Amino acid sequence: MKLRCSTTLLASLAALGLSSCASTPSDDTPQELTSVITASYVLNGLFVPDSKGEQTVYTREDMRTIHDKVKRDSFYMRWANSDTSGIFRMDQNLLWQVDHTKKQYQECALSGCSNLLEELFPRDDDTESYESYEERGCETELTRNDFEVAATGESRQMQGMETEEYKVTWTTEFTDDQGLKDLNLVQMVFWTTTPNAEMTEAWRIHQKATDRYLDSVGNNQPLSRLLGQDGFRAISALTGDTEKGSPDLLGSINQELSAIQGYPLSIKFEWFQKQEACVESKPAKEKESLSIDLSNGVDGLEDAATSLLGGLLKSAANDAVDKKVDAWMKDVRVRYIYDIQSVENRLAHNSNFEVPNNYTMLDRN
Repeated sequence: MKLRCSTTLLASLAALGLSSCASTPSDDTPQELTSVITASYVLNGLFVPDSKGEQTVYTREDMRTIHDKVKRDSFYMRWANSDTSGIFRMDQNLLWQVDHTKKQYQECALSGCSNLLEELFPRDDDTESYESYEERGCETELTRNDFEVAATGESRQMQGMETEEYKVTWTTEFTDDQGLKDLNLVQMVFWTTTPNAEMTEAWRIHQKATDRYLDSVGNNQPLSRLLGQDGFRAISALTGDTEKGSPDLLGSINQELSAIQGYPLSIKFEWFQKQEACVESKPAKEKESLSIDLSNGVDGLEDAATSLLGGLLKSAANDAVDKKVDAWMKDVRVRYIYDIQSVENRLAHNSNFEVPNNYTMLDRN
């Protein structure tokens, strides 16, 4: 049975903002084969506002669009709810950062817009701030860097597929000149499945897009500047965006990661931190530190513990450390849970890779 709406009914509903019968504008742009992935995610912790999001990623070999709808959990942060897209056009060496709510956009070099992080993570009163060791005038030495990947043997059904569980842990410890220590623990949980034809094709397309992107930006993109292009590719493979490449890319760490088999349908990331180093250099209102010094590229990844990523991954350590962990793991610095909902290769309109004509440009840089 077809739903029919009279002119009078449509007018009445429109006045109430309920005109669900009204037709949506048709999209007559050409369609081409595109990798389309949908996902949902949760983000919370001391360093980020509690949020929930939905993501759709459209990828072709020379362009990619990442569309995010984010809702903040806090009533007072509802103003920061967002509906945005990052449109990466490798064929034009451009990035368009689009705000669909305000119908506005920025045009930037493909390597990125300078204020992107502030837009993605607006702070609220409950969000902690952090300072690097350098900002605090604190000298530390990396005295521990343990990394481990383990298949747990656990399995579960996700999206109608059988998945296997892998756990990654990375412990890093920094010691100051007084012998006091900062301990970082990062835990990641992967649920992976045997890749089907759609997933394998998505990997192929995403790899082509990643190669085109890195060919265009070189080391002008923050992550590739810090880790080098091989490091960028290794992180891409870790998150499941591309298929794993050579285990030699990042030495021993990547060899450990190569133990993770299959396509990840779910990734959980948690970062915990226990701070005792440089107590005398902390301001009266203590701020959590985050070391951000990862300048040695791929060769320095094991020293990456001194950076954002270095505070990011940890080893499931011995019993003594596990007992220490219990007390300070109550307050997670960052928790991120990303669940794949669907992976398809289908026809999609070219409009998914364009800024709508009626949007206003805010800036070009």
